[in-house]
Amino acid sequence: MIAQLSLFPRPPRKPRRVIMKSVDQGEAPGKMPGWRTTSGGHFVCQKCGHDDGWSFDMTWSEIMRGLPCPKCNEGKA
Repeated sequence: MIAQLSLFPRPPRKPRRVIMKSVDQGEAPGKMPGWRTTSGGHFVCQKCGHDDGWSFDMTWSEIMRGLPCPKCNEGKA
């Protein structure tokens, strides 16, 4: 059997992003100027344990999707 070389090799894949998940969701006591919503979440990284605290002005789908971890993802392009 003859090995066949590819004319179009696949480009290298980007490294996976580590996502912080929401451990608690809630509402802010009031709307700040410029905010779209009062919804927010408390985010913690399951891999390194980084606690990002509360982030507000997010939709429910953004909260459920999570945020990229700044510590685990630093240095990744």
